[in-house]
Amino acid sequence: MFKKIREFHSAIYFVGLSLMIISLPTSRFALSVAQFILVGNWLLEGHFWKKFKVLISNIPAIVLVSLFLLHVAGLIYTSDIDYALKDLRIKLPLLAIPIIFVTTQPLNTKQFNLLFLLYIGAVIAASLISFGILLFSDFNDLREISPFISHIRLSLHICLAIFFSGYFAFGQNILFRNFRPAFIISMAWLTAFLFLSQSGTGIYVLFLTSLILIFYGLFKIKNKLYKTVVVTLYIAVTLSVVSYLFFTIRNYMVTDRGELQNLASFTSGGNPYSHDTINSFIENGSYIGIYVCDTELREAWNKRSPVDYDGRDEKGNKLKSTLIRYLNSKGLKKDSEGVAALNDKDIRNVEQSWANYYYSRKISLRAGIYKLLWEYQMMKSGANPGGLSLAQRIEYWKAATGIISEYFWTGVGTGDMDEAFKLQYQKMKSRLAPEFQHRSHNQFLAIFTAFGVSGFVWFIFTLLYPPIALKKISDFRFLTFFIIIVLSMLVEDTLETQQGVTLYAFFGSFLLFVHKE
Repeated sequence: MFKKIREFHSAIYFVGLSLMIISLPTSRFALSVAQFILVGNWLLEGHFWKKFKVLISNIPAIVLVSLFLLHVAGLIYTSDIDYALKDLRIKLPLLAIPIIFVTTQPLNTKQFNLLFLLYIGAVIAASLISFGILLFSDFNDLREISPFISHIRLSLHICLAIFFSGYFAFGQNILFRNFRPAFIISMAWLTAFLFLSQSGTGIYVLFLTSLILIFYGLFKIKNKLYKTVVVTLYIAVTLSVVSYLFFTIRNYMVTDRGELQNLASFTSGGNPYSHDTINSFIENGSYIGIYVCDTELREAWNKRSPVDYDGRDEKGNKLKSTLIRYLNSKGLKKDSEGVAALNDKDIRNVEQSWANYYYSRKISLRAGIYKLLWEYQMMKSGANPGGLSLAQRIEYWKAATGIISEYFWTGVGTGDMDEAFKLQYQKMKSRLAPEFQHRSHNQFLAIFTAFGVSGFVWFIFTLLYPPIALKKISDFRFLTFFIIIVLSMLVEDTLETQQGVTLYAFFGSFLLFVHKE
């Protein structure tokens, strides 16, 4: 009878794990349901004293759980208790998931690998749905193609699934050798989708993770031929990427030297041009501020669009500026002839705030690079960083370091982060509008801001000690996860959202405790 009860709870546990690993990239609701199933099953199973003894004997698990306890300790000197309790609720997976996983009977190898296959399948399904939206739906922002979860979280799942697929394609597991082509196709598709979706965070994580793993692998590979092949492939890929970036940046930033020679003073209609060659930005290899005739633009545009030339486009930007940039991106003069050369699709693109015709292309890696180059010019000019992802991040980091310098030893506490950042933006006299005044977008800075230097050191310890103590750093799947999550923490508040903290808590605990070799 006891055996049947144990088997029942084991079955429910596996169902909960399956639902959770499938819903991580596909459904917030199902993810919550899966966690309730795991917690409920754990409570109904009982044997709490036995579980307690298992937990306290597992020091790596205690260290992992202590990250949640660090946030509890931050209540001592916080003033906004309501916000602190809300934050603790978000962080609950850091407490519940490690405890459940370490105190439950480990899975066998077959079950463990099956869960990885379910995960890869779920990520592929999410990417295919997003690709369908990319192809067949209208949207103003590429982030809208991820309907289930944040596009940044989806890009991290895609990176994980790429490397997990690689593990099954090229690893030592005999059971999956017959499926090697399928895993290679999975890697190729997910990599292609990552670039098609123009996910800057995902591409950055994929590239640096690959770089780190290749260097790590070179120390592990004994065969000289294999080493030579790996090094050659890496150099070839790196040179290809660098060459593509070089020529893309060159085409964007370098103008024709003769462009500023003998500039025409009047349009074909006899109206004067204005030419700004000093303060004008460069886009698509041309000065935006030359060959501009405001009078003709206003008249020609208002004849073709109900959106007023002196009004705002659909994203709230000045339509005039959007139109001038769009004409420039197509190599057209900013006059009535330029507007006449635009087709109806171009007119709609301008109304939707596509300032460069490359931006309106649903599949364009160049568009993502061009956006970053535009932001770089805006930053150099001292423009308001609001709405510019890179410039905003720098502003966030400045705010975080300002708070850290004031609360270096203790931090501001679990619940006072929002208020601390609001005050810091006021002290900095930041030009960011309130809707853009977010927190640090860097998990390490976020921890330092909340808990001071001692909390920051302990956070680093919770990241490093469990895998080192359990000798999991040499495990490819854990190492991959570890690199990806740390890289994401450098540019995102990974643990400040429900999905981010669940991703970290689940895979961190799953790869450490759920399966024993």
